[in-house]
Amino acid sequence: MPPNEGFLLDTNTFREVTTGNLTVLRYWQATNLPILLSSVAVEEVLTGLMASLNRARSGKFPVSVPQAHASLINIIETLKHFPVLTYSDDAETAFRGLGATAKRVGTQDCRIAAQAMAHHLTVVTRNLQDFERIGVLCVDWTVQ
Repeated sequence: MPPNEGFLLDTNTFREVTTGNLTVLRYWQATNLPILLSSVAVEEVLTGLMASLNRARSGKFPVSVPQAHASLINIIETLKHFPVLTYSDDAETAFRGLGATAKRVGTQDCRIAAQAMAHHLTVVTRNLQDFERIGVLCVDWTVQ
């Protein structure tokens, strides 16, 4: 297995960053390897934010439209701190090579894992069990 060339944040870890999880931020500051954000995670976060904003506009969400917009701005501001790793042809090849057992984990997690495999990165996630099932190196920065 090639050496770890950096870290790839998945969706739940990026959300921990946006909420200021101090344990995650300490790991972030302590590493000297590149830390990238998966474009798949960006897709998931933005899709969720737009859905929240639409629910707020329709009155079907427990937050107001201004609160939903504040969340959107918070995410945009946080995104400025991370290079985003584009989902590449190499990642798609790795994704297609995953077996059916791995794909039961979930398509988006498999795509994040495929990005990590294609670029020799370690996934930073709270969801260790699923990423280990896929066969990718992973760590949890929410624990000390």
